[in-house]
Amino acid sequence: EVTGSLTLGTGATACIHLLPPLLQQLREKHPLLRVGVTTGNTMDIVRGVEENRLDLGLVTLPASGRALDIMPVMDEEFVYVIASEQSQSEAFSALTPQALHALPLIAFESGSGTRTLIDMWFHTSGLQISPVMQFGSIEAIKRMVRAGLGYSIIPRMAVEHPADREGLNVRSLTPILHKQIRIVMRQDKILSKGISEVIR
Repeated sequence: EVTGSLTLGTGATACIHLLPPLLQQLREKHPLLRVGVTTGNTMDIVRGVEENRLDLGLVTLPASGRALDIMPVMDEEFVYVIASEQSQSEAFSALTPQALHALPLIAFESGSGTRTLIDMWFHTSGLQISPVMQFGSIEAIKRMVRAGLGYSIIPRMAVEHPADREGLNVRSLTPILHKQIRIVMRQDKILSKGISEVIR
């Protein structure tokens, strides 16, 4: 039987929308394995892994650190969301940085890996963004968008289920924007059975 305890650090979006069914399966298969989860931004999680406060990190690239193993998990598409009753998005055949730049953006807070990727998506077209609101919570962003206060660019996993996209119009961006989700751990970490099962 796989036993012991370990700690996993991840972003709030993955914690809410990705981890619950995976952790449920893990608990059913290995009831004696205890997995603690903490949330934070990519930099904080990488630092926690480096300092051995966290066994594993599930983070958005870019992520860099000293002597880390970085393992691919999945690529996640970012999508445009706006309140269902607002038809701004219908005016554009393609949701490009140029088309969206003048509209009110409700964004992730500065310093997060997700925000860095969105900034870079605009920056490749020579544009800088000035969000009307910034939040660290995906759910806060979605509530503000539903209230008709602007649009946002968020991971598709946050609107994958019908209940999560209620009241929202969801469309792909042009060019498509992806984030790379990876597991990070120290290269010198002893690969226990518990860690191996979590990675698997």
